[in-house]
Amino acid sequence: MQKKYFGFIVAIFLLINNLLGQSIDSTLILKEVEVVAQKEKYLVGSKIVTIDSSKLAASAGETLADLININLPIYIKQDAGGLSTIHFRGTGANHTAIMFNGININSLTLGQTNLSNIPAFLFDEVKVQYGGSSSLYGTDAIGGSIQLNNKEEWNKGFSAGIQKDFASFHSNFTGLKIGFSNNKFRYALKIFQQKCKNDFPFLNTAVKDFEKDEFIRDTTKNAGFINTGLLQEINYKISTKLKSYVKLWYENADRQIQPNMSSNYYGGSFDSIEYKNLRLVSGLQFHSGKHKFSSDFGYIYDYQIFDNDSSQTIATKSIISNLNYFNSDFFKGDFNVGVNFMHIIPEVYAYKENLRENRLDLFISYKKLIIKKLTSSINLREVFVSNYELNFSPSIGFNYLLLTSLKHFWDYKFSVSRSYKTPTLNDRFWASSGNPDLLPEEGINYELNSLYKLTNKKSKIQLSLTGFYMLVDNWIQWVYVDTWRPKNIKKVQNKGIEASIETGFKVLKLQFNSGVNYSYTNATEIKSYINSKTDRKQLIYTPEHLCKAFISIDYKRFTLFGSASYTGIRYTESYKPLEEYYLINTSIGKTLIYKHHIFSINFKINNILDKAYQNQERYAMPGRNFAISIKYSINNLKFKNNEKN
Repeated sequence: MQKKYFGFIVAIFLLINNLLGQSIDSTLILKEVEVVAQKEKYLVGSKIVTIDSSKLAASAGETLADLININLPIYIKQDAGGLSTIHFRGTGANHTAIMFNGININSLTLGQTNLSNIPAFLFDEVKVQYGGSSSLYGTDAIGGSIQLNNKEEWNKGFSAGIQKDFASFHSNFTGLKIGFSNNKFRYALKIFQQKCKNDFPFLNTAVKDFEKDEFIRDTTKNAGFINTGLLQEINYKISTKLKSYVKLWYENADRQIQPNMSSNYYGGSFDSIEYKNLRLVSGLQFHSGKHKFSSDFGYIYDYQIFDNDSSQTIATKSIISNLNYFNSDFFKGDFNVGVNFMHIIPEVYAYKENLRENRLDLFISYKKLIIKKLTSSINLREVFVSNYELNFSPSIGFNYLLLTSLKHFWDYKFSVSRSYKTPTLNDRFWASSGNPDLLPEEGINYELNSLYKLTNKKSKIQLSLTGFYMLVDNWIQWVYVDTWRPKNIKKVQNKGIEASIETGFKVLKLQFNSGVNYSYTNATEIKSYINSKTDRKQLIYTPEHLCKAFISIDYKRFTLFGSASYTGIRYTESYKPLEEYYLINTSIGKTLIYKHHIFSINFKINNILDKAYQNQERYAMPGRNFAISIKYSINNLKFKNNEKN
């Protein structure tokens, strides 16, 4: 019924497109000229926030979890160093697609990514897309998606950089970047190592000295980690129309599993987990006029082992192939059609032998200026999984440009999207507990947002307001019946608003930039498939209120930066309220530039007020701590023979 209904909408949409398209003067059609097609342009009506290279550089020694915590009002559930998972708009940890070069890198066994294992150092740009986007990115993208990008810069000559960070609790970070490009060849290499003993003091509220009637002062044990890896990129222009690339991303992370406060004090077994991740992608891109073809081939290997016990190895191998055709002037619009194929080979001790799975995605995207100032897009994706129920994911979006001039920009966006999540391999195949009869999780997302910008020579202001309504059906959760087993247990309603304001202005020689981001999320169970009644309580570990604010002051290459965050009350598994908390951080830095050389130093204080707080119940988080970062780089160094090119 839903497919027929959406098919009717599609037919109406295409009819309006053709009728209006014939009546518009061709001079009103805006054509985008892109050598590299950015697929997110087809998500018209969706909210997309870009964390650019300057913000990434300021967080280069930190993780993707830290980056989002500082910049966006999105809840990251985490402990002090082991596991960080993202919860978009009240959805689960496995409802966000993490994309690298168009490939979803979420674990096939768990369905999620540990954001603490992704260093911000490796990337030039992070794009955060809110709301369902399965029509473009496939499985997992119910709550949102994150794209990890690097820029292709040509004819820049040689560049190199080194970074060294020292921080509290025996923490340090080392990073090395090397790059070279001329007008035909580009090479980039980034190597890093991040390690931390994480032996911070804290007030242990799980253990009390009854003689003194006060809680014990304690120090964390078994919360350390070491993460080492590299990202290597090679691009080559075979001709003016054809280019190739190879990208290799490898990481090896060894993390101790932080105990809760009680176990930390009284002792017990202290565990660890080791991760190894290899992501290898290569491809060809052909571009001629309005036509573009791309083919990508990838191999992904994910491995984890618990407490160095080889009998409990959990690993998957994935062979991936993607084919795309783009046309920038298809019936006066942008068109994309393609196919994605994945062959999965699990190597999991708790699965039956010789298990294999194939996944095939067929998709079409179309974007067009319907009338002056009104752009629309439609995306259709059909998914086939071997021996499993297929999924259909459409979306439609509109963007109306209300006002545009040299000083003013104001637009409205609206979108409707259907999304899905294929149950994980663990959900379906875990020995004696897996449930092959699980239905895929399904989401439908409605979103309305508006953005206003005012810019002049000395100041700027940007205002954004978004409202969303989402339903997630067949939500999967492991529950205890005769044993722990995954089931489709409920239907969830998520609704809320997101607001932001950013300003920038100059006074004398001081440049001020500031911003506030706020989100309100109401996420409740509205239907239960295992109980006759539902209480409509806020979902566990889903704060209703999140707020992030920042201010920076620049003066003669000195930068003073301050940030503050508020995380509202969350409810635990026992539905006990977990106290809200505020955090304030600050930093000061200086940059020196001489010709091709750049040197910078930055000193940072986190949790200035030394706030004792818990992100998860009974797990300690660090109090006031310090970090110093030193960077040196040499850029755009061209050799004589290169300058002639």
